[in-house]
Amino acid sequence: MMNERHLAIHFGRSYSGYAFSFQTQQRQDRIMIPSWGVEYGQRNAKTPTSILFDEDQKFLAFGYDAMMKYTRLTTKLNRKKHYLFEHFMKELYDKEIHRNLMMTAKNGAQMKAMIVFSDSLRYFKDHALNHIAQNTSGRKVSASDVTWVLTVPAIWHPAAKQFMREAAIEAGLVTDSEPEKFLIALESEAAFVYCKQLPSEGFIAEETFQETLEQNPGTQFMVVDCGGETIDITVHEVMEEGHLKKLHAASANDMGGQAVDRKFTSFLKYIFSEEIFMEFEHEYPAEVPKLQCDIALIKSSDGDVLISCPFSFQAIARRKQSIESYFEGVHGAEWYDGRILIKEQQLRSCFTDSLWATADKIKQIMKNNELNIESMLLIGGYAESPMLRDFMTKHFSSRCRVLCPVEPQFAIIKGAVMYGKQPKVVKSCAPTYCVSENMLLDESIHKGKNKYVNSEGHECYNVCTEKLVSKGESVLSDEFQTFTFSPTDNQITMAFKFDRTRRQNVKCVDESGAEPIGSFTVGIPISNRGLNREVSLEMKFGFTEMKVTVTDIDSKEKGINQT
Repeated sequence: MMNERHLAIHFGRSYSGYAFSFQTQQRQDRIMIPSWGVEYGQRNAKTPTSILFDEDQKFLAFGYDAMMKYTRLTTKLNRKKHYLFEHFMKELYDKEIHRNLMMTAKNGAQMKAMIVFSDSLRYFKDHALNHIAQNTSGRKVSASDVTWVLTVPAIWHPAAKQFMREAAIEAGLVTDSEPEKFLIALESEAAFVYCKQLPSEGFIAEETFQETLEQNPGTQFMVVDCGGETIDITVHEVMEEGHLKKLHAASANDMGGQAVDRKFTSFLKYIFSEEIFMEFEHEYPAEVPKLQCDIALIKSSDGDVLISCPFSFQAIARRKQSIESYFEGVHGAEWYDGRILIKEQQLRSCFTDSLWATADKIKQIMKNNELNIESMLLIGGYAESPMLRDFMTKHFSSRCRVLCPVEPQFAIIKGAVMYGKQPKVVKSCAPTYCVSENMLLDESIHKGKNKYVNSEGHECYNVCTEKLVSKGESVLSDEFQTFTFSPTDNQITMAFKFDRTRRQNVKCVDESGAEPIGSFTVGIPISNRGLNREVSLEMKFGFTEMKVTVTDIDSKEKGINQT
């Protein structure tokens, strides 16, 4: 048996982390997840998605370290000079992505997004390799020894995935010569890979019976990824041989677990006043993260809850009046033995907006008559909340089974490691992909389109498309399709531009709905043969990316793009 090393990085909007699995002849394979924040009184499987740079844009720290270093900077002037980015994954949503994309830090200054993301990945790479060495009797492992898997939201544009691949190369996780050592997995697909192998006792059972995730061909299920910042929803279908096909494009809202935290914080501000909270944040910035973590933990409760009140906060509050007097006339909370007691009904009210917004989104999806969803799979850290699980069960168990793994916060990261070992489990349901090429003008198709005259005197239209795969067509990982193109004149290069659209039939990329996803150029230097030349375009489908290789048949010159 060969040594197999897989390491998955889960870049979350709020929290991030990694997991790894090494399999050798001497050692049984199991998935390991390091703990974060121990030195700050925490012990979590993830660390905040925060990164800190100095005034020269040099990397200083990531996660809990970044937050604490920033809060411990002694003056506002020092903080103003440093670049802190928090929850920065959202920078790759719904915008034009390119290598020179800029991001705005907390100090208002900008940095290149490529630096922020590549340094983040480099941090995880170095941390992981060091952690492995420390826990395997000093066994030396290099980045090239590992197959890396990066999880991304299903709602990401292909350009964002390409950006992350380039960031991974920049960070030293993988090289251009070994692209197969770096995989990108959709979060919902990674969660499925994890949950499909769980026995019945691997799911939280609210009733006396327990169930497993149905895997018969034709079974449709919904993945509700309950994260800190957003709740993402996707629908998949199980195909023959256990392959997975995505049926519904992901949707998201900003009503994740942090929406509950914000409501709870607002209630505390109602009790003590906004002014006291601002004073606490100003005078004791290093204690703010601890209070935020304590607030976040209340989501795991389903009854009355006690929350600690920092002594520094109490001291500020007592400058104005006794602590007990703040609670006079307040319903749903009371001061109890140095802590704040929140009553169950008040706690439930903090969940209301988040849960109903998510339920409305799910109901909209279920109205689609083409879908027949049999199971709902709840994953993510927010899914640890009994109130969330009870709400989803109450409102949707009559329509489908509601399942939640025992450790929903680990479903994506552990599933990503498993995905690295069996990436062929995913079968993509593609939109229409097409490529632009120079084509002789056909008035029946191109009437009214912009045209030009080539060196041979032929009228051409330069943004006509060849359809490469049709909307809804299923393609497996490692599946190749090959197409052949010829130049229209004595050109020495050919430019290819790729687009996608939800339309079934498309002839020209300037038609409504065509969206660019990538482009590149290949040299065709042997020009004396005129039109009697061929360029081969090979597309590899099926993973969360699409790999394109173009080869000039005569010169063997290649162009490669990962989209």
